[in-house]
Amino acid sequence: MKKPVFNFFLLVSIAPFLVQCASQTDLNELRYQLRIVNKKIEDVKATTVGQLQQRQAAASGQMDQLEQDIAQLKSQLEETYHLNQRLKEQNKELEATISSVAETEAAKRDEAMKQFEEAQREKEAKLTEALNEKLRVQQESVKAIQQARIMEAERKAKEAALAAQLAKTRSKSASSEMQSSISPSHIRLDQKKVKLSGAAETPPPAKIKAQATEKVVQPAAQPTESAQTETPAVKQAPVASQQKPAGPDQSSDNYAKAQRLYEGGKYKEALPLFEQVAANSSDSKSVDARFMMGESLFNQKEYDKAIMQYQNIISQHSDNARSPEAMLKQGMAFEKLADKDTAKVIYKKLIKKHGSSPEAATAQERLGKL
Repeated sequence: MKKPVFNFFLLVSIAPFLVQCASQTDLNELRYQLRIVNKKIEDVKATTVGQLQQRQAAASGQMDQLEQDIAQLKSQLEETYHLNQRLKEQNKELEATISSVAETEAAKRDEAMKQFEEAQREKEAKLTEALNEKLRVQQESVKAIQQARIMEAERKAKEAALAAQLAKTRSKSASSEMQSSISPSHIRLDQKKVKLSGAAETPPPAKIKAQATEKVVQPAAQPTESAQTETPAVKQAPVASQQKPAGPDQSSDNYAKAQRLYEGGKYKEALPLFEQVAANSSDSKSVDARFMMGESLFNQKEYDKAIMQYQNIISQHSDNARSPEAMLKQGMAFEKLADKDTAKVIYKKLIKKHGSSPEAATAQERLGKL
């Protein structure tokens, strides 16, 4: 742009000299070229300068818009910063509140857990005491029944001894009557001995029975001295047979027989055999028999009696392998009696005491369903 202007001024300055030297045609041509140059200059001004001005104006407007946007962003950033600060303060207050509430709730939960555990221990103690009391009463009842059986056996032994003595006395009197009624001249000595021995061996049964009944009904009548001396020996024999424990072979046979009856569904017939084994066997066999007594009662739906048998194993043989199984079946018996709270206590006690046993896993499963 500056170069054409410079050329134009240069031509203007040298024009006088050129006029003098050049012809008219050259001047016209030079003017024509000057007009073309001027027109180009005008075109350049109109196009290039205008576009530059428009671009500058647009750029200026964009700069203003950018400055406004930047100012707005700065304002938003400041607001965001202040908001973040307030949120941080609120978060600190909220954390402090949550921490305080959590500590309070933890203290309450610990206190509630302690109260619950204390209540559970008290309930377990009461339950154990009640079960032990029931077991003691049952054992006393069993002892009373056994004592009654012994007394009945003694009474029968006394009656048998008395009847035998009366029969003996009656046979002696019958023999003496026969001896007095038979003449010695009509019978030989060997025949007399045969008749006397036969009379002694076969006294009249109707009279003996009547006299025995009379002696039993009338307590005032006293037996003879020989009967009094012989009665204790006869009396003690059945008592000894009642109290004599069964041998190992007999216990094993009874247990096997009871087991066969149990497996055949004859629980009522199996129960007394298991009871005999439990009363007359060693600890291990006795515990097994006691457990099977509980199983027999459980299958007969006599759940309260079954609970007593299981409790005997739990309280007196806690180290035996049957103890976890007895606790599990005891809880199941309480479930059958619709006492779910007691069943829960027993299941928890089983899990706590025998946590690694299969019965504990079963107890955990049943506990989740209660």
